[in-house]
Amino acid sequence: MTKIFTDTEWEELWVESEQNGAISSQSKGVETIHQGKILNISNIYEYWIKLRNGLSICINEREFIDDLVWVKYSLDEFQFGLSFFLSGKVRIERHGLTNETDESVGRYYLECNCDIKETEWWKAGEKFSRIYLKIEPQEFFQSFSEEELEQIPISLRQALIGDKLQPYYHQGEITQQMWMVLCNILQCPYQGLMKRMYLESKSMELITLHFQQFQEQDIPTVNHSSQQLVEPLMKVNLSQPRGLSLKLESKQI
Repeated sequence: MTKIFTDTEWEELWVESEQNGAISSQSKGVETIHQGKILNISNIYEYWIKLRNGLSICINEREFIDDLVWVKYSLDEFQFGLSFFLSGKVRIERHGLTNETDESVGRYYLECNCDIKETEWWKAGEKFSRIYLKIEPQEFFQSFSEEELEQIPISLRQALIGDKLQPYYHQGEITQQMWMVLCNILQCPYQGLMKRMYLESKSMELITLHFQQFQEQDIPTVNHSSQQLVEPLMKVNLSQPRGLSLKLESKQI
């Protein structure tokens, strides 16, 4: 049976699941972990850490119990980010911006998500994992010179020059270099300050590799239809991200 939810209903279920203990949340300093089950809907795992002003990273995993259609409204708010898909697939339509687009393993996207309605189609029993870099341009690029800012994609630069933000979506293939960095993130060997510094350096490397693609290609602001996958350079246990070094020091997950 297919279930249909709005983002408001999802948030209400999340709160209810936290209140009855189905979802546990732990925070320590700049790190937060959410894990458990949203009532009769989905198993979830989220690890967030703020790396520096304007940059955070999230390792996200979810698996839905039933097929689900999720309708989201991003009105009067915006979010920039790079999202790298490690396992699973979801189909998304960004109304007025893209047609239905498959987001699946071996792909990544850069987005400016503002004033956009989204419809997402999720399949039951398919584990979906990704690494997401959340970028807040005003803070992240504040130390860059005007000459340097001219080299970044206009989708990010528009947030710095005062123009009205335009929604943006570009999907590309994860390169072998990107796969190596993503594997390093999942296998982070450090804790505390060194972990934060290590993850920041790897996140900056991913952003740099995306900018390199941007400079080498004529990138259109539309989605790509190609479903060619890139094979990982090494096997990573995506079903157990919480078993890696990405955990709170105060309590093993």
